[in-house]
Amino acid sequence: MKIIQFNKDYLLKESKVFCMFPWLHLNVTPKGDVYPCCSNNYTTPFGNTRISSLKEIFNGEHMKQLRLNMLNETPSKICEFCYKHEEAGPYSFRTYSIEQFDKRFDELIPTTNEDGTMDEFKMHYFDIRFSNICNFKCRTCGSEFSSQWGAEMRKHHDKKHPIVIHADKAGNLLNEVLEHIEHIDLAYFAGGEPLITDEHYIILEEMIRKDRTNITLRYNTNASTLLYKKHNILELWKHFKRVELSCSIDHYGKKAEWLRHGTDWGKIESNLLTFRNLDYISFQINTVFSIFNYFTLGEFYEYLKSKDIIREKDWYNSLYLAVHPSYYSAKSMPKILKTEAKERAKAFCEANSQSNPTLARLVVDAINFADTKNTWAENKQTFFGHTNSIDKIRNEEFIKTFPELTCLLTEEE
Repeated sequence: MKIIQFNKDYLLKESKVFCMFPWLHLNVTPKGDVYPCCSNNYTTPFGNTRISSLKEIFNGEHMKQLRLNMLNETPSKICEFCYKHEEAGPYSFRTYSIEQFDKRFDELIPTTNEDGTMDEFKMHYFDIRFSNICNFKCRTCGSEFSSQWGAEMRKHHDKKHPIVIHADKAGNLLNEVLEHIEHIDLAYFAGGEPLITDEHYIILEEMIRKDRTNITLRYNTNASTLLYKKHNILELWKHFKRVELSCSIDHYGKKAEWLRHGTDWGKIESNLLTFRNLDYISFQINTVFSIFNYFTLGEFYEYLKSKDIIREKDWYNSLYLAVHPSYYSAKSMPKILKTEAKERAKAFCEANSQSNPTLARLVVDAINFADTKNTWAENKQTFFGHTNSIDKIRNEEFIKTFPELTCLLTEEE
């Protein structure tokens, strides 16, 4: 079969749609739905692991067309999340794919057939969520990614609602993944909560057994668990040359406990400091930027700095610009409140532009993102309906926890 033509320099340096992931990666959700990566709206899966193998989906019609679109500079709807991020700033998951995996370009892209298929599938980037098992139920999450959410939905809304969902009912998916261990450059573990997931430990132990400890391990964790069954995660991590730990922290204290229900802030803060002081861990905070923390974003970061959880020499801390659910996006903050939040955030940026320019840049991107649209009028009813419903179930109080957002009760736009 004829090999497709391409321009390497253009694709890596100038293209606005090219991404490395469709040549070396598949993302799997706890339901078994398969996507080209995790940066999408999760509405149109490219396949399902309960029906097809990863290799079959990798060369399915959706993936073939996506690769052809990228090589021909044609935008794809599934990639709109990255396009929107790049409207607010230069960084996105697409640009990250090139920074991390351009070394694989000559090995992979030239082997693309003219119909978009690949003769081989080698998973160089692992991101498979085997189940929704989680000990938290975060406000911006849901039952697909949290068994605690599933239990709550069953108790209060639907007696048949599934609690635990699993992408790998027959065990075939785990076995297929284990066959790719020799190819993996980067293994990303998320959830659910990966540190209480059985498959995570099976994969780590197999990596150690096969002497593949040069694989970079990357985590998105709620930082609540160090011990699971017979496993001590800190001892397992010592085997690996690089462990990148991204802890999902959206605020501190009572606000953290409201946003990510299940949080014991004292315990979380203690674990964060434990991680922070281990020289074999590359540490960062991953924060979901939302209507709840925009107003106090600078205060939040100053607190983490005061506790030595964020440091000036940090290579990176991420700020996830949440688009969904739209009623919790910072874009939905009313104009008057958004203006004040913006000024407070800008003041933080100015104060930290020299000491922590990377963090300041992230906040600037967040400000630009929030300013791209004003959607409070269309989202206000849903915001309060959803928030008040969950407050009642969990015996929590939104306004008591976020008094600075009291004016949401009266603002119309």
